[in-house]
Amino acid sequence: MIRRALPSLPLAVVVLDVTAVAVLVPDIRLDLGSSSSGGQWIVNAYLLALAALFPLLAPLRARGLTITGALAMAAGAIVCARASSTAALVTGQAIQGAGAAALLAPLTGGWAALALPAAALALGPAVGGVFAEQNWWHVFFWAGVPLAALAGAAALAAPSTADAQETSPLRLSAFAAGLTALTIGLVQGEVWSWGWSALLTLAGAVMLGRARLIGLPRAALAWALLAACLTTVVFLMPQYFQLARNLSGLRSGVLMLALTLPAVGAWTVAPWLGRRAPIAGVACLVAGLGILVTLDAHTRYALLIGALGLTGAGLGSAAAGVRAWQPAAVPAALPAALAGAALGLAGAGGAFQFAEADERGAGSSFEQALAVGIGWAAVVLLVLLAAGALLIRRPGRSTPASSAARPAAES
Repeated sequence: MIRRALPSLPLAVVVLDVTAVAVLVPDIRLDLGSSSSGGQWIVNAYLLALAALFPLLAPLRARGLTITGALAMAAGAIVCARASSTAALVTGQAIQGAGAAALLAPLTGGWAALALPAAALALGPAVGGVFAEQNWWHVFFWAGVPLAALAGAAALAAPSTADAQETSPLRLSAFAAGLTALTIGLVQGEVWSWGWSALLTLAGAVMLGRARLIGLPRAALAWALLAACLTTVVFLMPQYFQLARNLSGLRSGVLMLALTLPAVGAWTVAPWLGRRAPIAGVACLVAGLGILVTLDAHTRYALLIGALGLTGAGLGSAAAGVRAWQPAAVPAALPAALAGAALGLAGAGGAFQFAEADERGAGSSFEQALAVGIGWAAVVLLVLLAAGALLIRRPGRSTPASSAARPAAES
């Protein structure tokens, strides 16, 4: 049982990093004087490096990547812990993300036991809140050094489960380049206006379209959309709680449990609900994001908790439905989920930046501008969900669940 769970430990460390750092971002922004885009890069740099490099490294099937990945994660954590500027912190996060990609690559397909990543998702915001309460974000990153060692040891002890892939290096490189260009263009849109940003966004979209990496478009797209929604809400809501509502880091982290605990709980319970789970999940997700669209600087906490609970329950139920729909596609969908997290946060975060800047320009308070920005980010997520639903429902786009599951059963 322990050996079976070992491959999921590095993934749990990655989930913990993202969810905990999101709660630390408001304190980091205040300490380092980070802009909205700078604060977004603190999380996006990690996700982008991980999402862009993971498909490139996974086909190598080299266990030597594990040691390199653990060392890179530890080095990135040290850079972050010693950072005195936003640029240095973003650089450290990118190094950590690259190390995480190398660490996870030999373990592709080995995450049958997801209890540890689920626990990291459920409790990650609370962990970040404990460190944020004392403004110990430096200490949190120092703790990343032993965490990297632990993840590396678990990866070395786990059996290598990476499957051979036939995707050409050219396509993998096009995917990495396109993802990078598109993410940079979206995040920097408000900072650079419509010059280089529009050019990078267009070039990135073209390269991603050329790559065509995903063999199961429907399932992959569904995982990408769900990851985009989860990452965006996890990143933006602590800023609302701490910067707009002046809550402490610990209270912010505890309130975020209203999102993560229902997500994990619904993931666990949804298979018992049968075919109704995905429909109910999408309905809850749309309802939760719809409430966030109306967010302002004085929204009642009961309504906020309800919105987070609906969003979390919807994400968990929908994810469980996708897993039941195409169970054999779960490991293969990780690249899509990582790319969705990076791109979703970039796109919705870009909308957040534009809306916040427009509100401030119109004379609104910082608190109200931040709330409006989150509302527009939620609008972008709803539009992405609607577009994704139309694409998923198109006939002839994927293998039916029965035929997708058959190879796994035969093996």
